[in-house]
Amino acid sequence: MLKRDNIIFGLIIGIVLPAIFFGFLFLIGKFVETGTAWARPFEQDRMMLLALAINVIPIRVYFVNYKFDNTGRGVLLSTFILMVSYFLFIRYF
Repeated sequence: MLKRDNIIFGLIIGIVLPAIFFGFLFLIGKFVETGTAWARPFEQDRMMLLALAINVIPIRVYFVNYKFDNTGRGVLLSTFILMVSYFLFIRYF
């Protein structure tokens, strides 16, 4: 099911996977006390960047292991778009 060589499929993976990982980090962050050293990685802007970093795994899998260039490009494109939107809209507004 995950072995498709399609840019649209890569875009979907590149958007859904960070969203799921952000939700996971958000739930963990709810259990961490505010003001402690453990709460620092669970600030919202840091969780967003950590969630984007999870896209390194599917990029590696689709480019190196499966040799599916179109799917890897889709994941890379969605990561780039999400990162640019993060820096433009969240950091400056």
